[in-house]
Amino acid sequence: MFHWIGFICIVLASSSVGFGYARAIQCQAAQLKELLNALCYMKNEILYRMTPLPELFDALANLQKSAVGLFFSLCSDSMKRERTLPISGIFKNAAEKCRGLCISPETRQALLGLGMALGRFDVDGQCRAIELAEKRLQQELNALEQNQRARCRGYEAIGICTGLAVAIVLI
Repeated sequence: MFHWIGFICIVLASSSVGFGYARAIQCQAAQLKELLNALCYMKNEILYRMTPLPELFDALANLQKSAVGLFFSLCSDSMKRERTLPISGIFKNAAEKCRGLCISPETRQALLGLGMALGRFDVDGQCRAIELAEKRLQQELNALEQNQRARCRGYEAIGICTGLAVAIVLI
């Protein structure tokens, strides 16, 4: 009886790891979509209303109630506190502090590249930087969505199979 309970616990524990990896991929895709929407909003605000960056980050934080919204909220708070820190430094600090943000190194690099241009160039230069960041994030999202289902199923299967193998070895 206890062998079976242990067997089931081992399989469930390792399966949850596989399902956790699959969930992280789904979370990353959702956050990439939110970031793309935020960049589109950002471009429109800069282009048509010339909204100052602290106000723009506040608006983005209020529009999105997820980790992406928290990221922009941290950016806004940091901008109000530390006036000398460049936007790329603000993005870097906010990405490190934002626990729920599941972004890849490529996404982080695209955001840092965007931060190098925001507030430093004229409106056209900032819009071109936003468009470049949008393009990079869209490419990453397309690549992620292209094999998302297969990767998720693979992680789930590996988790279950690992649990079964460990349980068999131990029992």
